Amino acid sequence: MEEVRVFPLTCAVQNYAWGKNGLDSEVAKLVTGGDPLAVIEDGKPYAELWMGAHPKGDAQIKDNRIAQTTLGEWIAHFPACLGSKVKDTFHGQLPFLFKVLSVNTALSIQAHPNRELAARLHAQFPQHYPDNNHKPEMAIALTRFQGLCGFRPVEETLAFLKCVPEFHTLVGNAAAEELRCSMGDAVRTSQALKKCFTRMMHCEKKVFVDQLNMLVKRVTEDGAAGKDTSSSNGDLLLRLHSQYPGDIGCFSIYFLNHVVLDPGQAMFLGANEPHAYLYGGQLVPFVLHS
Repeated sequence: MEEVRVFPLTCAVQNYAWGKNGLDSEVAKLVTGGDPLAVIEDGKPYAELWMGAHPKGDAQIKDNRIAQTTLGEWIAHFPACLGSKVKDTFHGQLPFLFKVLSVNTALSIQAHPNRELAARLHAQFPQHYPDNNHKPEMAIALTRFQGLCGFRPVEETLAFLKCVPEFHTLVGNAAAEELRCSMGDAVRTSQALKKCFTRMMHCEKKVFVDQLNMLVKRVTEDGAAGKDTSSSNGDLLLRLHSQYPGDIGCFSIYFLNHVVLDPGQAMFLGANEPHAYLYGGQLVPFVLHS
């Protein structure tokens, strides 16, 4: 039999609700680029394209000369295709999963554990943490892309605490003053920032919903009157609130950097780095095995 070294794949598509619909999605465009006969539904979200051998999205092999039907089966049958170093280090498994994401509405804020914590969580709660490895990410923009990534310089958060009374209410006077007084001491600042963020995230629901509604009303009225709302990060606030009204995550924009990437630019997301994808198309290589 002729040895086949290169073969086409049909990669798995994930239709999560936050994805762009139909051919507005970069994922759908890639699908049709590989298979012009593929049927794309206008009202259906095409959120992620998985290129790899993940058990929940193993790529299908499109070559009738090959007995195996998926990439995972091919690798299991021919582990030497990974190269000796990768095969031995990763126990015959493909260690990466490439994803293309096409984001229409914001994803939830998340942070991936480091390797030690990931192993511990997997051992304790395997039903919630099925993988024992960390998940460092490199997000590479395919279109103009927006996300939240990492904590802002403390000076910016302090400015929002001063200019956005609703945000200040959630954090509280004591925690806000502690953050202000910690400037110049990195350890104290880190502890104070953690306290401010924790107080906000653990705020009583009625309190933060009332404050969020007041903030949205104020920013909307100021915008209608032609006033500058940038000191309240008004445009981003209203966009997130329109997608997730009454969600505490709307206040996260005062803690986290708002990152805008042009095509070809990238951002790295390390362990314990809070982040959320907001809009656009991107390529994300995931490390699956260590």
